[in-house]
Amino acid sequence: MRSLSVGKNLVANTKTTVFTTPTRQVGRWLLAHISNHTGNNKAVSMWWYDKSENTEVVVIDQYALDAKKTLQFGGGNIYVALEEGDEIRITSETGSTMSIIVTIELDATSAVQYSN
Repeated sequence: MRSLSVGKNLVANTKTTVFTTPTRQVGRWLLAHISNHTGNNKAVSMWWYDKSENTEVVVIDQYALDAKKTLQFGGGNIYVALEEGDEIRITSETGSTMSIIVTIELDATSAVQYSN
């Protein structure tokens, strides 16, 4: 497995795809680190999109993140298993300035898992 970190500066009130598991890859979503750079408390929501079920699963639901603070989850032996085409998505509240870093471990597979 190889480790990969991806970061994004979020556009307020816009659902952003932070990461999409590449073709012929599986992964472990190990960590998310969200920063609120705004001078006020602002809400943030995050989803795991399960491509095999065509379903968004709520990971964080309108969490009120304090001004100039961070939210971190994951680490240790806890992770979300990602299959080819799965996505990590996030939205921050209107008027917010936030960023996110996610860390994933990827491993190659020998075949395409899902085809359209």
